[in-house]
This record gives sequence, C-alpha cells and structure tokens, in this order.
Amino acid sequence: MPTSIKKSRNEFDKSPRRYRGSSGDQRRNERYEQLLSAGLSVIGSQGYAAASVRSICAEAGLTERYFYESFANREALLAEVYKTQTRFLKDRMLAAFEKSERNSAAFSRAGLQAFFDTLHQNPDVARLLLFEILGVSDTIDLLYYEAMEEFAVLIRTLTESLDLADISGIPNQDMIYAGLVGAVLQIARRWALTNYREPVSSVVESGLFLFSAATNYTANNTP
Repeated sequence: MPTSIKKSRNEFDKSPRRYRGSSGDQRRNERYEQLLSAGLSVIGSQGYAAASVRSICAEAGLTERYFYESFANREALLAEVYKTQTRFLKDRMLAAFEKSERNSAAFSRAGLQAFFDTLHQNPDVARLLLFEILGVSDTIDLLYYEAMEEFAVLIRTLTESLDLADISGIPNQDMIYAGLVGAVLQIARRWALTNYREPVSSVVESGLFLFSAATNYTANNTP
C-alpha cells in the first residue's frame, strides 16, 4: 500500500468518531447536561434522599451506564448540580448589581430582589439551595460553606470597590458579611416553608433592613 494512502487512513482513524453529526465528546457533554437537569428536577421535587440513580436516569431518558460515565455516585451529581445552580444564582445577582444605581440602598435592593426572585421563580432551585444540600455528608457540607463564603466575599468586594458603604469601624468585617448572607438565607428558608406566602417585595424589605442596619450602626458609632 502506498505510504500516502497509509498516512491518510491513519489520520482518519485518529479523528473523533461522529454520530448523527455529533462527536463522542459532544454527546457526552449533552448527556452530562441532561443528567444535571434531571438531577435538579428529581431532587427539587422528591428530595435528595428519594433521588435514586434510577429515577434520575429515567427523568433524563438515559440508561444507568451513562450516569456512571459522568458521575461516581449520587453525591457527586448533587455536588455538580449545586455548583451549577449557585453559579446561576450568582450570575442573576451580578446582572442586577450591574443595572442598579450606585448607592448602598439601590445596590442592596437589586441584589436581594434578584436573589428572592430567582428562588420564587425556580422552586426546584430553592429546595436544593435552601434545604436538600444540608446534612448530606462532610464533603457536601464543606461545599455549602465554601459557597456561602464566596457570596460573602462577593458582596464585600463589590461594596468596597464601589464605595457603597463603610463598615471599616467594625473590627471583623468578614463576620458581618458572613452574618448578613446567613441571615438572608434564613429569611429565604422561612419564606419557602410558608409556601412563599409573603410577596417578594415584603421579603426584600426584610433583607434590606439588615443591610441598612449594618450601615447605620457604623454611621452612628463612628467618632
């Protein structure tokens, strides 16, 4: 066989195989996204404890072998679904911050509005972020606390960089921002447990009170 033909055949054999116009990597990515979506749906409607690999695969329309192609176990899926949805929430908040007026009240209101709107409009996301992520394992607990710390750092960074509020007189500012994030989450949990009885505007005002109180405390206690 001529060398040129051998070379062409070898190059062809090394190229990604395609099926119905998609490469193997593309199909794996599609299955991965299907499983993430199915995981959110099943966990959001049934709870993590009841979310079996079989039920997630049934929701995704895939066999179990494809589940283990992407995830080692249910907990690994939970972690990826959680990280995906925290990014989704953070992106919604950042977009709101970008559009808000550059003052402390408007900035806080915009972020809180985006946060509570997202939970209200996406009950599966709310159940995952507020309840189902808790108490699963030490590894998942660490993931949860890391995410909460990231939100606290985000708010502090944006607040300071835009000079929206000055709480420099408080000895441990990190504690304050972490506390604000935790308090807003608890408001959200209570709201969800009452089946979102209060209107979004009312819940936003409750959260805004906490941020205003932190700012006012510093203003009133600065020499």
